[in-house]
Amino acid sequence: MSGTVVIVEDNPMNMKLLDQALSIAGYTTLKSLDGENLVELTASGAQVVLMDIQLPKRSGVDLLKDLRQDPRTSSVPVVAVTAFADPESVNGFLSEGFNQVITKPISVRKLLDEVERYCGGEG
Repeated sequence: MSGTVVIVEDNPMNMKLLDQALSIAGYTTLKSLDGENLVELTASGAQVVLMDIQLPKRSGVDLLKDLRQDPRTSSVPVVAVTAFADPESVNGFLSEGFNQVITKPISVRKLLDEVERYCGGEG
């Protein structure tokens, strides 16, 4: 598998898990702890963004709006990766414009299946 995945995650353990799982599967990862420069990172060729919701500076929902407003990144799929697993929260994230929601604790299999959906056909 191949493709470039942007990971926005402020928790070092979660970042390491996501980065290792994707790297082992053959993906290139670009990492951000707080979403700073996210539009530029994503515009550099990412096929999908994995976005935590609770971040130190701005929420994942706010960062998603930045991506959607820039023509270079408006169509890049963004997957929320969040501990908010109740159906109301999940539906809320989808209605905000996230393409999918992966709940924590993260299932590596589900993560890789989702990333492959968006990067599929490459490599």
